[in-house]
Amino acid sequence: MDQVWIEQWRGDVRAGIATMLATFESRFGFAPGEHEVSGPATAAELAGLVELHGDAVPAALLAFYRVVAEVRLPDVSNGYWIHRPPLPGEDPGHPRLLSDGRTVVVFGSDGGGAMFALSGEVVLRLAGGVFPDADYEAEHATEVAVSLQDFLQSLRRELTEFAAP
Repeated sequence: MDQVWIEQWRGDVRAGIATMLATFESRFGFAPGEHEVSGPATAAELAGLVELHGDAVPAALLAFYRVVAEVRLPDVSNGYWIHRPPLPGEDPGHPRLLSDGRTVVVFGSDGGGAMFALSGEVVLRLAGGVFPDADYEAEHATEVAVSLQDFLQSLRRELTEFAAP
């Protein structure tokens, strides 16, 4: 996943949001939430992410954040958010380790309370578990994509289908 691909993805998702918003209220009878695909993360945010997770931060996530810092799609499916990276010294309190020893880097969430995390290259959905002492119950971590790029492609596809009349 390179910068050109991510920039194309960002453009496609922004266009999908515009299409969806053009007819949202007439289709659903209420105003949409705030949808956004931001520009790049700041150098301080990238430094904060690396400070918090060290070598566990996948290169694909750093590449993504260099182009897009945040995504908000509250009305697509149950809602999707890709969170801004933390600033140095900040800790959002997300799990960093699964009970089976795998490291995870949480980068997003959905409207149902689940979190999305990378463990190496694999995207996991963390739902229904607890994380005492920062270890999240591994049996509640479900693989949803083989890579961040695969996850982002799925998100773009879901937005496109939702935005279609």
